[in-house]
Amino acid sequence: MDAPAVSVVVPAYNAAACVGRALDSVLAQSWTDYELLVVDDGSSDGTAAVLAAYGERVRVLNQANAGPAAARNLGLRQARGRYVAFLDADDWWLPAKLSRQVELLDQRQEVGFCSTATRVVTQDGTPGADWRCSCDGTPLLETLFVRSAAVSGSTSGVLARRALLLEAGGFDASLRGFEDPDLWIRLAARSAYACIDQPLTVVVRTPGSVSSHLPRMRA
Repeated sequence: MDAPAVSVVVPAYNAAACVGRALDSVLAQSWTDYELLVVDDGSSDGTAAVLAAYGERVRVLNQANAGPAAARNLGLRQARGRYVAFLDADDWWLPAKLSRQVELLDQRQEVGFCSTATRVVTQDGTPGADWRCSCDGTPLLETLFVRSAAVSGSTSGVLARRALLLEAGGFDASLRGFEDPDLWIRLAARSAYACIDQPLTVVVRTPGSVSSHLPRMRA
């Protein structure tokens, strides 16, 4: 089979209650030249059954529980697209997300990765403040050392060139909670970044998440 333009990688750990919504948002994309890979990170709930219901629309990869960074890296190694998008199992996309990002990277060869503005919601769907693009003119590499959330949507918002991700070494699986800004730092050292200032990504804020625990993030 011909390689798709985009590989979508979804890490899933005990995500039976939400991963269907994430997958449905990928299948509803206006951009259709993609492959959809889900990495089941050793789930012990009904995640496998939910994934099986999607049949050949989803390629399922399995691993013993090793965390989201290791799961994304497995998906990256198996990806065939020239671009790779990551989507956390509890987040989702609006239908134009991939098409807008592919258009941007196709037109701007100097840009190695991009994201979109993001709607932030609570677990019950209550909207919070939008996570906007950072367009203050400061180079992203410098900004990330001060403000790790400068890439809107983070893993669920980014589309990147697969070759760039591989060159940068993928995610550092030893980091739990800071593995995404760590990778953005390494990408920004090698390539330009752009952000589409339209909320096309939806991120669920989970109480008690690692990213909300500042001392652990600093460490």
